[in-house]
Amino acid sequence: MPVSPTETTRRVESLTGALRESGLRLTHQRLQVVREIAGTDEHPDVETVYRGVRERVPTISLDTVYRTLGALAGLGLVLRVGAAGGPARYDANTSRHQHFVCTRCGLVRDLESVGLDSLGLPEGVPVPGTVESVEVQFKGVCAQCSPPGAAPAQRDEPHRPADHVSGASQGKERHR
Repeated sequence: MPVSPTETTRRVESLTGALRESGLRLTHQRLQVVREIAGTDEHPDVETVYRGVRERVPTISLDTVYRTLGALAGLGLVLRVGAAGGPARYDANTSRHQHFVCTRCGLVRDLESVGLDSLGLPEGVPVPGTVESVEVQFKGVCAQCSPPGAAPAQRDEPHRPADHVSGASQGKERHR
């Protein structure tokens, strides 16, 4: 899904400012990767970001996109989301939230719950270190893979989220 222009602008400003503060140069190519990830809540993978940026910057390399997203994730500026055995996906929404992941197609959607935000490590659970964060991920079958009222279909090959994600435009695949 596209993000509102106001939120996209806020994310771009936040990400570019943080990149500058970290000492990384804000090249034209990095800026385009930032704009691509900031403008969607689809949780795109590297290939999807690459295809989107390549429409505007045909000379960008896949390696540049990998390195830029890796740097953003390493700095904590975007979240790296693992989705059902598929490629890593990236999320520019760093506010506290959870994810629903379709185990058939890999679709990822944000979920927000005040109750889940307060989850922590229960007392008495032995931990071999210090817990710094808690991530909650719900796995299941999305409505498109299992329409309401119908028994879940068995699939040999999962379909791609872009097959049913609304908001995809101009042939761009958007994963979330």
